[in-house]
Amino acid sequence: MIPETRLLLSGRVRAWIERDGGDHALQLITVDDRLRPHVMLLSRDEIEVLSDSALRVRVRERSATAENVRRRSSATIALYDVGLACTIKTRWNGSSESAGSGVSTFELTVEEMRLDAPLDSEGPARLVSGLRFERRGTV
Repeated sequence: MIPETRLLLSGRVRAWIERDGGDHALQLITVDDRLRPHVMLLSRDEIEVLSDSALRVRVRERSATAENVRRRSSATIALYDVGLACTIKTRWNGSSESAGSGVSTFELTVEEMRLDAPLDSEGPARLVSGLRFERRGTV
């Protein structure tokens, strides 16, 4: 895979998060106290694009993910769909609010967005699907 690295969200990724991603899941990856990755699945209604350089995520207030963001001030978001593999490295800007019902929001600043595409030597290899939710309720 050849990575394309940017400092802002691309139009394609922004549109995918805002509307085109359908019922796909995203991964929110944080680092725990043992410095190991902790993965949480987000639905598209749990992430909001604030600008080309900022996102807001909704997670349970007392979750390991929320604690990891508070302690490490960083998170990586990964999303996959047909022909799309993207990671977004972010930094928590310190803004967190209660959204009620045991949910907190965290505003994240985009530090790096990386799109991956197959190398010529990989031939016609491409992603043919992403992670999807079925019959999911809302947070």
